[in-house]
Amino acid sequence: MKRIKQLCGAMLLLIASVACEKGDYVKPFREFVEVSFDANKTALRDNGEAIYIAARYNGYPIEWSPGGDGKIKVVEGEGRFEFYDTRNDRIVADTLIDVIPGAEQVFYLFQPTLESPVTFIDPVNAQAGEEAAPEGYIKLKVANYAQDVIPFSQTDVKVIVLYYDENWNEIRADVGVIENVAKAVEEASYVLLPDGVPDGVTDYQYIFEFIDGVTGQPLLNYGGTDYWTTTGFTPMYMDPLPMKNVFTLYFVTQKGWGEAPHFIKNGDDFYEIQSKVLYAD
Repeated sequence: MKRIKQLCGAMLLLIASVACEKGDYVKPFREFVEVSFDANKTALRDNGEAIYIAARYNGYPIEWSPGGDGKIKVVEGEGRFEFYDTRNDRIVADTLIDVIPGAEQVFYLFQPTLESPVTFIDPVNAQAGEEAAPEGYIKLKVANYAQDVIPFSQTDVKVIVLYYDENWNEIRADVGVIENVAKAVEEASYVLLPDGVPDGVTDYQYIFEFIDGVTGQPLLNYGGTDYWTTTGFTPMYMDPLPMKNVFTLYFVTQKGWGEAPHFIKNGDDFYEIQSKVLYAD
């Protein structure tokens, strides 16, 4: 018995020696790696009601927090990631990715409305070819996905800068008008506007009003006054800070908390229009 053990040991050493001589190396295990999928700009994630998006890895459900850091832990190497609507199990996006140890791999999903398809976007390079706005100006590309509560065949958007003076009085100043706003991001074009920010003002935001492009009449809220977005965008609080002042925005509808004068009534429910930043450079 002892002799058999010695022979087995010798054979194992011989095999290992031959393998080393040939320079062969077989990795004894595969590393676990984190890859991130940012779903914050999907209506399935951000709709004011619930999170309706989940993930599968190589056909199996996997832990993923679309409302958190978006990280998924998997083994290194090629894998298929599927994202599905939890309400009906329908796959809304899928991709094949070679997950690499030590690489920071982050992927971004975009879906402006629940009825829109989910697509992958590249916020780092999407506006790389667009020239910076001149000093004192901003470039805006705007798309309107809030058409369900805006009854205009052509919608113009008034851009307003809001800030406070030295006595903390609220100041609203018109910046300009974007005419005939596109109904999708891929159909929109950049518009150059003055930034409207007085010297010395560092805390400001942009808000929007909606105008009938045919009649010139403003969109009214439930209270009968001009409707304007309560959620604007604030370039100086973005991270990283936009250096080119080039922005792509889109408008979406979100259900309000209840009956209120500043909301828009549509049927039996009340809504608001939110402006969201897709790209900022």
